[in-house]
Amino acid sequence: MRKIFWVLLFASPHLFAQDSTLLTLEQCQELARNNYPLLQQKQVLDSMLQLQVKNTNTAYLPQAELNGQATYQSAVTEIPFKVPGINIPEFAKDQYRATIDVKQLLYDGGATRRQRELQHIQQQTEAQRVEVELYKVKQQVTQSYFNGLLAEEYVHAARLTQADIKQRIERLDAGVQNGTVLPSNVDMLKAELLRSEQQELSAAASRSASLATLQLLTGFNTSGAIKLAMPQAVNDAGTDTLQRPELQFYRLQSASLDQQAKLTATKPMPRVSAFVQGGYGRPGLNMLNNDFAGFYMGGIRLNWTLWNWRYNRTEQKILQLQQRNVEQQSASFTLNTRVQLAQQQTEIGRLQQTLEKDGDILVLRARVKDASAAQLDNGVLTVHDYITDLNAVMQARVDQSTHQVQLALARINYQLIKGY
Repeated sequence: MRKIFWVLLFASPHLFAQDSTLLTLEQCQELARNNYPLLQQKQVLDSMLQLQVKNTNTAYLPQAELNGQATYQSAVTEIPFKVPGINIPEFAKDQYRATIDVKQLLYDGGATRRQRELQHIQQQTEAQRVEVELYKVKQQVTQSYFNGLLAEEYVHAARLTQADIKQRIERLDAGVQNGTVLPSNVDMLKAELLRSEQQELSAAASRSASLATLQLLTGFNTSGAIKLAMPQAVNDAGTDTLQRPELQFYRLQSASLDQQAKLTATKPMPRVSAFVQGGYGRPGLNMLNNDFAGFYMGGIRLNWTLWNWRYNRTEQKILQLQQRNVEQQSASFTLNTRVQLAQQQTEIGRLQQTLEKDGDILVLRARVKDASAAQLDNGVLTVHDYITDLNAVMQARVDQSTHQVQLALARINYQLIKGY
């Protein structure tokens, strides 16, 4: 980047060479979007969603568990009487059990389906968060691009001024040789020429800094010079519908909270599942048998939480408050965006009116400067007065170029504020 900076700075005569690479604003914006590391996060989010949904879907697949326990208890069941001729065994106080439990969910009140829907919306929300960040990058690229354009206009104005000064120096040099013009007059013009060259170097440095920023944002590399093109005029009229990524982000946040509320509503619903249990232990299912034995059982299980201290209702209220907060944020953002649009529209109107005057001012300043140049050549005007008129022309050129770039930027920003 440093190498490109110094090449552009000291090779400024070639800034506008015909063999330079032309970069448009749209190209820079697209390159910056594809180059921004956060864009890759959307692919990661898609992969995460697939894995999350895969895990959620396992809720309706059979679940197997291996359980084991060994216990010792202080007392066991005893028969309080004895039967003659029958030996009733005494139950052991140490008991052992190992089981394999297989469960199959049959009904969960729609919780699994709601969970899948929530995961999809959360993935879309996070993807939209990335779009919000990419929108900021687009704004940054636009600002850097127009900074470079403005610096180009400053360079161009400085070169026109230098050409005029050099012409005056050539004419006055002849007068110095003939003894009709004081050498100090030429020295004043040469000093003004150096000052103009300093202004060009400063503008070229600003342009190089803008190009370096664009290079970092876009990842664009070239060994040649870069030429920036003034974007075509944008129609700032049309629809006032806002398409900002932030608004879509708020909508998805609200939808995500709504889906969470639906998922919460499934928590009080009953759960029905089928189960099969097989095991080995002492005692088995026959409590009168004190030997190790295998056993199995199967059936249907119902789980239904009848009272949880209104936890679900409280959670619903929390989600409603969060949703109201998102709606207020969206409304505030919309209001602030509308204010920005009104301000930008006013700025566009001001720049349009200013530009209408800039052309007339430049024509008049150029006439005064031409008259001063003729008077300077004839020896009836001081160099100081001529430089004053020359600087007035340069300032008029700079003002006109600046207002043209600012108007183009204002129109682009108006569209950006709307989200287009």
